[in-house]
Amino acid sequence: MKKLSILSLSMVAIVGFMATNVWAQSPHFLRCSASGVTSDGELNVSFKIAGLGSNESITVTASAHADAIYGCLNRGQQCPNAANKVEVQQDVSATGTFTSGKNGQITGSLTVEPPPTELTCPNGQRLVLVSISYTNVSVSAPGAGDCIPSPGTFAANFFPQCP
Repeated sequence: MKKLSILSLSMVAIVGFMATNVWAQSPHFLRCSASGVTSDGELNVSFKIAGLGSNESITVTASAHADAIYGCLNRGQQCPNAANKVEVQQDVSATGTFTSGKNGQITGSLTVEPPPTELTCPNGQRLVLVSISYTNVSVSAPGAGDCIPSPGTFAANFFPQCP
């Protein structure tokens, strides 16, 4: 009788442990947000994911469509009306791998950078990011789906004096 009770308790404990592990492996976003645009034209994206086991790693990607305008700024802080201005439209992203704590959650952030440009400025002028707009911003992770920060567009105009 004692052997049967010990065996029964052991089986219940094992089944209970397995059920907890299966339940804990259901990653999902609790929230995500975006802030910026920073003075460098970067977009900061923050998120919180739950439903992971303890000490589990997951790759998170923040992505957006960027519309950037680069120009040349002269010593008088003006952008000459010349062909030395370019618009760059490109999908951009940032990816990182994060590890959950004992509670099975991850709180993290990623920084999405503006797209690069090949514009070069003549002597006496410097290259500047005139303006940038990020749209279609999303955060994703395998098995956790996507999270869309509000509002949908994040933009900044750093040099309104530039045509």
